[in-house]
Amino acid sequence: MTSCRSPRIALLLSALGLLALQPARAAEPQRVTRDGQLKFAPVFIDGGKTLVYSAHNQPKRVSIIRLDLATGKQTLHYPIGSDSQFDIAFSRDRKVECFARSGGPRQLSLVIRSKVTGKDVVFDPPGAQRSTVRSPRFTPDGKRIVMTMNAPGGQQIVSLNLQGKDVRSLTASNGINGWPDISPDGKTIVFSSSRNGALDLWLMDADGDRQRSLVKSSRRDIYPAFSPDGQRIAFTSARDGNQEVYIVDRDGDNLRRVTRHPERDGFPIWHPDGRRLLTISERGGRFDFYLWDTTAQVQAPGTG
Repeated sequence: MTSCRSPRIALLLSALGLLALQPARAAEPQRVTRDGQLKFAPVFIDGGKTLVYSAHNQPKRVSIIRLDLATGKQTLHYPIGSDSQFDIAFSRDRKVECFARSGGPRQLSLVIRSKVTGKDVVFDPPGAQRSTVRSPRFTPDGKRIVMTMNAPGGQQIVSLNLQGKDVRSLTASNGINGWPDISPDGKTIVFSSSRNGALDLWLMDADGDRQRSLVKSSRRDIYPAFSPDGQRIAFTSARDGNQEVYIVDRDGDNLRRVTRHPERDGFPIWHPDGRRLLTISERGGRFDFYLWDTTAQVQAPGTG
C-alpha cells in the first residue's frame, strides 16, 4: 500500500478526500484571571466588557466582584459588610438587580435592588433558618424573577414579582430542581432535576407547563445556560468521568464536549457574541476564568 508519509502524496490524498479525518484538537482557551480565588455564578454585562461574579475574596466571606475585561481591574460591586453575597442577576434594562444574601432570618434571602430608587425589597423564603434562595434570573420583560428555593417541599423552582410577592411554584417533583435559566424569548426554562435519580437537564414552559427531559446521563448535569440566540445550551456534566463543559442543541441533538482536562471545568456562560463560552476552570488547584472559542474547538464526547 502506498505510504501517506510523503508530504506530496498526503496533500494529494487530502485534496481527494481520501485521508481519514482526525479528531479535532481543542484550541487553547484565553485565560481571563490569575488570582486563583474560588469563584462562581458569573454574569456578563456592558455588552461583554464587564464580568460580575461571586468570589471567596476574604476568609469566610463571599463578595460580588466586577471585573473590567479590558483593563483587568477588579472592584467590589457592593461594599463589604458582615454578610455574604451570592448569585447576582441583572434585568435586561439594568434598572433592577438581585442577589442572594446571608445575615438575615434565613440562610440566604433574596435582595431585589432598584437602581432607580435605591431601595431594596427583601424576600425571606418560608421555613426555618436553613431555608435559602439561589440562582435568580430575571425574565426578559423584567417583570418577574425565576429562582431555586430550598424550603418546605424540597428544592423547587419558583417565580415571584419584583415586590417579592406573588410566589408561583414552577416545579413540584421529588428530588432536587435547580439552576434555572430562561431562554432569550422568555418562553422556555432549562433546569436540572433529580426526579428520576441522577441530575439531568429538563425544559419547561415559562409557567411550569410541559416539563420534558432534554438530556440524560448516569452522572449529574448542572448549570445550564442558554446561548444568546436561544438555540444551544451549555452545561456542566460528569458524564465522561470528570466535570467538564458540554453544549447541546435546544432539541437535545448534537451533544458535544468543550473542555478536556483532569481538573474541573464548570459554570459555563455564553459571551454576548454567541461564539465564546466563559468557564470557571480549576488548574493546579486554583480557580480562574477561561474563554473558549466554541467554533474552533468543540468536539464530540469521546474524541480528542
